[in-house]
Amino acid sequence: MADTPQLVMIEWVDSGQPVPGWQWLSDLDPRRAHKCVSVGFLVQDDDQTKVLAPNLGSSSGDDDWDQASGLMTIPTVAITKLERLTSASVQASKMLGDRAAA
Repeated sequence: MADTPQLVMIEWVDSGQPVPGWQWLSDLDPRRAHKCVSVGFLVQDDDQTKVLAPNLGSSSGDDDWDQASGLMTIPTVAITKLERLTSASVQASKMLGDRAAA
């Protein structure tokens, strides 16, 4: 699995849904960017974009990952935090979640 893309968590900002219909400018409520968080395998990492794949597949049935599905493209300029996840950080997050649920 030496070629497995890095598992990451990305915090980023996104625009809101367009408001349908005509709006009086004087009646507009303040709008702001939406905070988002996404987790996946980082299959593209460059100056313009980070591409996450939540799913990897191996057409040979072993650990030679040669396919991805569910690709999500995040503009690099929208990213506020990128954290590389390890089995230790995943375990720590799970433990924190278990404590919060108790």
